[in-house]
Amino acid sequence: MTISFPRLEAGFYPTPLEAMPRLRAHLGAGCPEILIKRDDYTGAGFGGNKIRKIEYMLADARAQGADTVITMGGVRSNHARATAALCARFGFRCVLVLNQTRAVPDRPASLYLDALYGAEIIRVADRSERQPTADRIASELAAQGRKAYVIPLGASVPLGALGFVKAAGELAAQTHDVNWIYHCSSSGGTQAGLEVGLRANGMESTKLVGVSPDDSSASIAAHVAEIAAGTAKLLEIGWTPRAIHVDDGFVGEGYGVPTPEATAALELVARLEGAVLDPVYTAKTMAALFAHIREGRFRPTDRVVFWHTGGQIALFTTP
Repeated sequence: MTISFPRLEAGFYPTPLEAMPRLRAHLGAGCPEILIKRDDYTGAGFGGNKIRKIEYMLADARAQGADTVITMGGVRSNHARATAALCARFGFRCVLVLNQTRAVPDRPASLYLDALYGAEIIRVADRSERQPTADRIASELAAQGRKAYVIPLGASVPLGALGFVKAAGELAAQTHDVNWIYHCSSSGGTQAGLEVGLRANGMESTKLVGVSPDDSSASIAAHVAEIAAGTAKLLEIGWTPRAIHVDDGFVGEGYGVPTPEATAALELVARLEGAVLDPVYTAKTMAALFAHIREGRFRPTDRVVFWHTGGQIALFTTP
């Protein structure tokens, strides 16, 4: 479908859709065909799924006359890094409100990149302080005669989700023959956009499975449903809610804390396919896919797309 909303074009599309035959052979009889959608190749800010969303948000910021963009996340946030990179490219001042999370090294590479892109970094103690701090900074800037635009966590609002409505159309142009899509789902915008986009592009029979790296399946599913309804409203298309599938069984000890299964999945994919996952999101999603293959959830004739949302920079620290 055609999306008429403006966006500031920054990503490289379409991202590749690649077969993973060596991985399939290793997983043995009964394994479905596995394809990987390489959104780690979107380009700016070391790639990742957030670029698709931020393109729409920054176009809106420009239309509103904003000179400063404020957003939030953890200190290894892919969304924060991508926002900082695109703000540098398009000439916005960027303020990031970041909180420390468990199992994060003292000098994560993503935090170094945030500063390298010129973002002003405000540290807060925990998640609950992020939004109030962002709102306070926006009010202070308004009092100074500045115009701030606040992007919610993950750009996971209907406008940002348009990026994945468009992505679903991109996938449909590459192949309609997809039985399942596996991806990580946290703030909900990626899954919501795909929910709307798959139906809008004639792929309503494709089963979409989000794998949580942090919150409960119920809380994420409720947020996805809300964003999806808002996205359909933006596009002025009919929308009938349906079940949202989120699996929270692979979180382990918490957000950003590797699990043995995720680490094994990361290593296996690298050694068999030369593709690198990230330890926070995609490795846990791949671990979920492996577990579901072992449980016999798929037919050997099924085609499964694993949507790589990027984030490999989390593997690295700075000196």
